[in-house]
Amino acid sequence: MTRAASGFIRQVDDLMYGAECVFRGLRIFYSCPRLWPYALPPLVCVFLLYGGVLALIHFQAAPALESWLTGVQFPSWLSWLQTALQTGLTAILWIASALILLICLGSIYEMFGGILFDYLLEAFEKKAFPERPGGGQTIRETVVLTCGMATFAVVSAIKMLFLLFLSFLIPVAGPLLFFLYSGAVYGVSYLSGSAIRQSAGIRVLKRQVARNRLAVLGFGCTANILLMIPFFILILMPGLVIGGSILYHGKLMDPAGPVERPRRELPA
Repeated sequence: MTRAASGFIRQVDDLMYGAECVFRGLRIFYSCPRLWPYALPPLVCVFLLYGGVLALIHFQAAPALESWLTGVQFPSWLSWLQTALQTGLTAILWIASALILLICLGSIYEMFGGILFDYLLEAFEKKAFPERPGGGQTIRETVVLTCGMATFAVVSAIKMLFLLFLSFLIPVAGPLLFFLYSGAVYGVSYLSGSAIRQSAGIRVLKRQVARNRLAVLGFGCTANILLMIPFFILILMPGLVIGGSILYHGKLMDPAGPVERPRRELPA
């Protein structure tokens, strides 16, 4: 086998390994009931928030809109327009609210789940990778590491907005570039929790990712595709957190290559 063929096969293996980590994380999470409580509270918070917003629309915003339209005076020959406007604007209110909630779903779930997912990582890594469970940093160290990751996330989001705009201007190549970059960003974001637990800042993580670009890209792009399905983020994110941990410990921290599975599967 030539060197070029061997290198190509290795690159394909890296891509497949990253994609496999997504499904491995989902399988481990949903086969281990002891991990479920870490994902339940943020899910409940999301439903409570959305329920409150929908109740506010139903009991406050929609009636106020209908009342305002009722007070608008139309000529008798345009009386039908008042009913049409009332129905149309109410429908637009509900549709716009639903779209906004759907777009913000991932960010809201991440906001509520961010803290508890750290405990999810801790519970998983102590069992799966007992030789390097991580943690133990001071509050100051954790804050500094987290701020570095957050800065990277903000900068990446700005770049993604630019690429999103570019995707509307350049057919095929623009959307493809946006998809690949957003996949890479997703991959890094789900590695950050494990990196912080190992006291690795964003600079260290970038070096680790640079040595394993295709594995991270395979993970991120697979997650990106799955997250495009509406509401799937609610059932995917805990598994992605675990999948990111498997990728980080199995590939990024091991220059010799990926391990076949976590050192020890969690008992159900």
